[in-house]
Amino acid sequence: MQHRRHLLLACAIEGRQDRAGVFPLPHGATLIVADGAGGSGGGAAAAEAVVAAVASDLTLADASSWATLLSRVDQELPFGETTAVALRVEGEQVFGASVGDSGALLIHGADESCTDLTAAQQRKPLLGSRRASPVPFSGLLGDSTLLMASDGLLKYARLEAIVEVVKEVEFAAIPRRLIDLVRLRSGALPDDVAIIVARWVST
Repeated sequence: MQHRRHLLLACAIEGRQDRAGVFPLPHGATLIVADGAGGSGGGAAAAEAVVAAVASDLTLADASSWATLLSRVDQELPFGETTAVALRVEGEQVFGASVGDSGALLIHGADESCTDLTAAQQRKPLLGSRRASPVPFSGLLGDSTLLMASDGLLKYARLEAIVEVVKEVEFAAIPRRLIDLVRLRSGALPDDVAIIVARWVST
């Protein structure tokens, strides 16, 4: 019997400045996480504008095309600044581009290791500054889990704790459990958080 593969997707957002977009496609998905810069004014609107720009062009074919799209957004945002990680999953391929300190990680299924797809990104200037330098990236998803997150998770949670949640928790519950990693005793968060996870499964 032939098995079919299905891309599982889950997302959670908490806070006013962060945004995420999840757009399923026939052989994968296009995904975007954006973290509006609260101190710049208009951060939330800038993050929404990046998501809208990605939604209007879901099927870019390579990483350099995503970098070009983010560069265009950098010049066109009317106000506000934001980070962005935009990518496409197409079968085994993952390719996209990023600006800022939001990130995309591949958490590998065979061991406790992970690959930071956005390790080479430029933290500043942000999109909307007219000086941003989006950095393209690519990788292979395979049996790994793709995690995209704003710095509300990546800055405040230990990588080992993130990996444990991704490996041990039911897939659909992963984003909320990750947010709980950084939740304070008061119930508040130290920063806004946006999270997307993706994983291929056989059905």
